[in-house]
Amino acid sequence: MSHTIVRKYVATTQGLDEARAQPSTGRDKRFENQTLRNRDELMYIDVCQAMNTGDIGRVEVSFLPWIYVFKATGKHKYASQMTKFLVNLQFNWPKKLSDIIRMNLLCNPSGHALAFRAVDWVVERNNLYTKVYCNCHVIIENGFHLQHQTIRHAQPDMTNTIRKLSMRIKEKYAHIKTFGRKALWSILDQINEGMALMQEQRIVSEEETTIFDTDGDDFID
Repeated sequence: MSHTIVRKYVATTQGLDEARAQPSTGRDKRFENQTLRNRDELMYIDVCQAMNTGDIGRVEVSFLPWIYVFKATGKHKYASQMTKFLVNLQFNWPKKLSDIIRMNLLCNPSGHALAFRAVDWVVERNNLYTKVYCNCHVIIENGFHLQHQTIRHAQPDMTNTIRKLSMRIKEKYAHIKTFGRKALWSILDQINEGMALMQEQRIVSEEETTIFDTDGDDFID
């Protein structure tokens, strides 16, 4: 059942291209947009869950589609640095070094389940405590008897948010295909766009670094 749901309601680049190649009377642009949104949101949920559980293998696998997304949305530095890191991690660095890096990308300061965090998050939080801004929090907390309340929060209650979102989706028939239905805009497949941009960049890079063989006769007019 889960495979059937994913095939029907989660977009793939090939499936989306085929759907958008159909004549307008055979398309449902809103359904196409929704399936694409489902895919992108599931990608985000997947990487969040992988990080929270400390599943570094899953985190590493998720890098590639996010590289394409960053490239397509103009985050070129993110795309470039992540690409460089991933290539080095999987191909260039010694295996033992790569394994050490993998085992130290995430940490769990609290020791609780689902509480893994990126190392840079811990570093930034520690930096926060060294700044004067932290003292402001302490003063306010003490004044209002709110010790530790500005950092440690209860889990958010999303019941009403999910209920309202579900009602909205039902009202708009977002997951029911209706042929001929139009939309104000067809959302771009950012993974496909990013992949195309990186291929173009590679071709240009190869052309710019092409080495031409020369001999003495080439310098004689």
